[in-house]
Amino acid sequence: MTDDRDRQADLDWLYGPSGAKPEPQQPQRSAATADDASQRSAANGRPRVSTPGYDAPAERVRAAGQADAQHPAARPRPVQAAPQQRSAARPPSSPPPQTRPVVRRRKRRSPLRLVGVLLLAFIVWLIVVPIIALNRMGSVDELESAARLANQPGTAVLLVGSDARGDVEGARADTMMILYKPPSGRSVLISLPRDSYVTIPGYGEDKLNSAYSYGGAALLEQTVEEATGVQLDGYLEIGFDGFVDLVDAVGGIEVCVDEAVTDELSGLDLPAGCSKIKGEMALAYVRMRYSDPEGDIGRAKRQREVIGKVVAKAATPSTILNPVKYWSTAMAVSKMLAKGDQTGTGALVSAALALMSVSGGDGLSLVVPIATTDGWTSDGASVVIWDDASAAELFREIAAGDTSNLDRFAG
Repeated sequence: MTDDRDRQADLDWLYGPSGAKPEPQQPQRSAATADDASQRSAANGRPRVSTPGYDAPAERVRAAGQADAQHPAARPRPVQAAPQQRSAARPPSSPPPQTRPVVRRRKRRSPLRLVGVLLLAFIVWLIVVPIIALNRMGSVDELESAARLANQPGTAVLLVGSDARGDVEGARADTMMILYKPPSGRSVLISLPRDSYVTIPGYGEDKLNSAYSYGGAALLEQTVEEATGVQLDGYLEIGFDGFVDLVDAVGGIEVCVDEAVTDELSGLDLPAGCSKIKGEMALAYVRMRYSDPEGDIGRAKRQREVIGKVVAKAATPSTILNPVKYWSTAMAVSKMLAKGDQTGTGALVSAALALMSVSGGDGLSLVVPIATTDGWTSDGASVVIWDDASAAELFREIAAGDTSNLDRFAG
């Protein structure tokens, strides 16, 4: 019993009388509200329980305050203001944002730019190849410019077909033509028969091709200038070996004959009608004369025919646009031609333009006016005699740079 009373006293001390449990803390209410609550508790039959922290007697509260004053450690610490929170949008410790490395995309090349590059390369190719061919071209000694006639308008170049070959000693000029390009108007290609009876300076009267045998290109040029009155601005010599390669490079040419031709001396063998011939047969075609009813005149016509057809095929797009064919044709030309050491690039360009004009039908292809092909010298040699009056008229107009009325000499 004593223990129970002690326990009850402890409970009363802790919780108040009747051992009631403390009510949860409620917010302060007004006096009227508190009285109403007391009345409701009494009406419900529940005794009001007081707790030390809420409604203890004033004496106990004062005692507790004095105890706290005696123990400084128990004093409440001053309330410190909470640190102000910084804006979450800009945290102070966040590292600077990392940027990704910029990856540059390769720009796609424009198709137009590629086409332009290819076009430029093609133009350079068209220019470089002839320059290479020109540097590979052979050279021969020709007439000094100081010994030539007075200047004349336009450009006149002497084309000489030589039979100089690797297996033949010496050389002869079987083909001689004047290629003239006026300042304006039509170009003209004039054949000078090899057996033309002319005066050779220092050797008297003889066949024209004998001048080449006596003194080479220089004497031949001097002879032609004195016989025609036309100043020669350049010299080009055509070798037979290169001629064969050139015809093959352009793929051959087509020739037509009225009757079948068989010539043992030249090796020509053609059926009647049109045939496509290549290198060796084309060479036989331009050299044959004994089986030709017109002799040397007929041969000069075939020579101009073949030159025109070869140039026409060399100037076609199929040759120019094909790099392999363009190269092989240019190299064949460089092997076939030898230029005079006094012949400049301008004369060569003019000659090329004149040949393309004649081969394309815009120019004229003529033979010097002939009086007879059955002339004979005092020593019994067969020669060709020019029509001196007509020939002088023809060359006089050329020397004046006028080719507009030369059609009357064609035929």
